[in-house]
Amino acid sequence: MKHDISPELTELFKKKASVLGYSVREETAEHDPQLLLTAFRDQEQICKFEKTGAMRFRRDSPFVEERKELHSLLLDLKERYDLYLNARPLDCEGVRDFRLISEFGNHLLAAKQSKDNEIRFVTWQYDYDRSGVTLGHYYETNYQGALKDFTVRSGLLDENQLFTEEEMTVLYASCVFRGRNDDDLTFESEKELQAVIEKLESNLPQRSMEQETAPEQEDEHGI
Repeated sequence: MKHDISPELTELFKKKASVLGYSVREETAEHDPQLLLTAFRDQEQICKFEKTGAMRFRRDSPFVEERKELHSLLLDLKERYDLYLNARPLDCEGVRDFRLISEFGNHLLAAKQSKDNEIRFVTWQYDYDRSGVTLGHYYETNYQGALKDFTVRSGLLDENQLFTEEEMTVLYASCVFRGRNDDDLTFESEKELQAVIEKLESNLPQRSMEQETAPEQEDEHGI
């Protein structure tokens, strides 16, 4: 179930948008009951957001990348809030301020809304009578990291089927190298290789890609 943007989510979005250089103004419902927020950068209006998270913008607005950045931020935060609000309270001693996101076997994924309005995630193992939990892996606001850990810990996914960041970095560098240097690549093979590169890029931090694709530098002794 999807929820309208709550006051807590509004405050969190405004704070994170401010760090990115935006100002966000709350709108009154007097003229448009669905309208909730308007975002600006340097006095220029970027876009508006409805209570559901839907975005509005002028067709002639040039701020395409800014709109994408703000919309992505809001949807990411809203996904976590929807997960949390749809979950039931965790009925285990000492952790009843958490909510149960998912469980499989003896493992579970839970979340808690902190005083700063962030949703924080953890994976646990149930104890022998399922009245408590143990062996917590805490992921703070990293939902994707917590979800991945839950699927591995619970046995839903074999860890050997996953690549580590280091392994993906090696694969990325190898694919980029082949794309630059293999003159025998066919058009179809080049398209397939580019698709793999883009998929790796979406799963790797920028620093890893920059390190592996930086051009070699010469010094006074050569390369």
